[in-house]
Amino acid sequence: MTKDIPMRFKPSEFEAKWQKKWEEAGTYVNDMKKSPRPYYNLMMFPYPSAEGLHVGNMYAFTGVDIHGRFMRMQGFDVFEPIGLDGFGIHSENYAMKVGRKPQEHAKISQENFYRQLRATGNGFDWTRTVETYDPDYYRWTQWLFVAMFKHGLAYRAKAQVNWCPGCKTVLADEQVVGKKVEQVGKVDKVEQGSTGVIARNEVTKQSQEKEIAAPSLPTGLAMTKDVCERCSTPVVKKELEQWFFRITAYAERLLQNTYKPIFNWPDKVKLGQRNWIGKKEGININYPIIQLSNNPISTNKYIYNVVVFTTRPDTNFGATFIVVAPEHPIIEKITTPEYIEAVKAYIKTSQNKSKEERVTEGRKKTGVFTGSYAINQLNNYKMPIWVADFVLMDVGTGAVVGVPGHDKRDFEFAVVMNLPIKRVVVGKDGDTSKITRPEQVQELEGKMINSGFLNGLEIQTAISKMMDYLEEKGWGKRVTTYHLRDWLISRQRYWGAPIPMIYCQHCADKGESWFSSEEAKKMSFPRRPKADPPLAEKRESIQIDPRVKPEDDNQRAENDNKWAVGWWPVPEDQLPVTLPDVDDWRPTGTGRGPLAGHPEFYKTTCPNCGGAAQRETDVCDTFLDSSWYYLRYPSVNKKSNVIARRNEMTTKQSQEVEIASPVRQLVRNDNQLPWDPDITQHWFPVDSYIGGAEHTVLHLLYTRFTWMALRDWGFIKIKYQTKCVQNLIFPGIQVSRSSVFLPMV
Repeated sequence: MTKDIPMRFKPSEFEAKWQKKWEEAGTYVNDMKKSPRPYYNLMMFPYPSAEGLHVGNMYAFTGVDIHGRFMRMQGFDVFEPIGLDGFGIHSENYAMKVGRKPQEHAKISQENFYRQLRATGNGFDWTRTVETYDPDYYRWTQWLFVAMFKHGLAYRAKAQVNWCPGCKTVLADEQVVGKKVEQVGKVDKVEQGSTGVIARNEVTKQSQEKEIAAPSLPTGLAMTKDVCERCSTPVVKKELEQWFFRITAYAERLLQNTYKPIFNWPDKVKLGQRNWIGKKEGININYPIIQLSNNPISTNKYIYNVVVFTTRPDTNFGATFIVVAPEHPIIEKITTPEYIEAVKAYIKTSQNKSKEERVTEGRKKTGVFTGSYAINQLNNYKMPIWVADFVLMDVGTGAVVGVPGHDKRDFEFAVVMNLPIKRVVVGKDGDTSKITRPEQVQELEGKMINSGFLNGLEIQTAISKMMDYLEEKGWGKRVTTYHLRDWLISRQRYWGAPIPMIYCQHCADKGESWFSSEEAKKMSFPRRPKADPPLAEKRESIQIDPRVKPEDDNQRAENDNKWAVGWWPVPEDQLPVTLPDVDDWRPTGTGRGPLAGHPEFYKTTCPNCGGAAQRETDVCDTFLDSSWYYLRYPSVNKKSNVIARRNEMTTKQSQEVEIASPVRQLVRNDNQLPWDPDITQHWFPVDSYIGGAEHTVLHLLYTRFTWMALRDWGFIKIKYQTKCVQNLIFPGIQVSRSSVFLPMV
């Protein structure tokens, strides 16, 4: 009689043995220069915001490995690297939570993460790991910052930023999330005050048009608050001096490349990128501003101009008011004495509202009158200028022209404020009556009426004709705008790559900066995009004159770089600027980073004059670390490589860079690269990039921007820079910070 043998399958008894043998034998290691069929199988590397990996990480990484093994069975030499995105707010917050220094947490998490990753048996190449907090890595992150600065793509400016009082730092847009809250319906105190009532009555008398009763509006709405993704603290706006990358200079290229057949990404990812870039073509209209005089002898005084961007100038004969954002710099200049207190109170109230809360559809509109009027030069109509929080400073020019008969948002505002409503478009229904109900608002189709030379024209024809007319008169200028904003790089935290910049007061007093140096004079700067930034440099008065010739590249660069007086990049042979080990590393909440409290760090000498100077004490956004890591993986063991002069390129290569680039740069031969050009040429573009859907907008946008800039400078020669990620596969799961984490053993 045969005894049954119990079946046992316990991988834990033997898998470690074979995993060790695979690693010792270099089973998943390739000859990076000679692999005949290279296949770059990339995954988004994890950030250590816990003791170890969570199940979502492993879900995604397993999918990557399955794909890699399949390609290996097809005969490809699969390169599957891994690393840690260890710098940044996520890791620092966890270190605070558990009471460790970030450096200590990095050592522990690196050991745990890599032990867990090894235990999976995935086909990782363990000879080429990358950790963003390794000085040998962030030395090159700092090099990239310096390159951006020298090529005119990094600058410093005051800006309204997302500020988290809980984390005590600025947040990137991706780190701000919407959270629904129930809000009790009520009217703002500013609107209830007598000053607001006087303002509405005054405007109504001026309009001499019949008032329209306000319809019933909802008394309670589910509002969306902007909160920090990590601590759920409501985010507020704060004005700080910040470093930015001029990603807007690449807006059109970033957009157009998403339409190329070679751009093999899922449609919803491409759509997300296009929406974030947000291209709009329209016209900036210049409206003179007056303050009405009570003296019958004196004339109305023209004081300033306000510029409004619109895609629908055809309806301008129906414009009855102007609204500016509470942050608009013109407000303090045009507000008349009797309305100053009401305007100040309204602005203060609006500062506590999130962007989402301000633009929520259906929310009761609020606002306050400034006492000034803008002149519609088409018909000399005096349009009252209001301040209202549904207008955002970073959209268009921060001001809108109200056409309540043909825009539902404008209609809601006009009804609440008893402003006149004019009809200038008649739809297919032929209704020409006064507009008193929202359903009468005609927005998309119809013919023009009550519009002078536009009468009888279809909307699209009228738009073009009105633009021609405004430009001919010098009252407007066709422009292209983008929703995309420049990349805010600086963080007032500790755990990140120090920004490699030095400020010298002595040089500033003499008006000197790196841009006045001999090195800078040998470089040309990027042409600005064919688009106007929001309220171009925040000028409150913009005179539009088609006879004025635009600045050339060098003039624009010279004007753009006035901010840089006193600033010098850390010399490249002095990189990295290492992050010091300090005890008081926690965020201060003062708007300055912890390194600002350490003179032993920030006191230095000026690279130009040798005098006393100060280092920048902010650190880089962690998105910068992850914008180029895929370039480092294949060459991680190569410490440096001398860049060839531009004139050593073939004529064809040089022409390709010229054609693709808005930048024509002189590449110095003493620069070094963090990658081997031959290896990069062999393995790129990346064949498959696998990661979470939540990173498909900003991370991929920053990655594409960085790639384009590097290629424009001649640091990358690969023809199709847009294929830096060729495919994007979604793991189909999103894991929150409350997810189950894998055990450390």
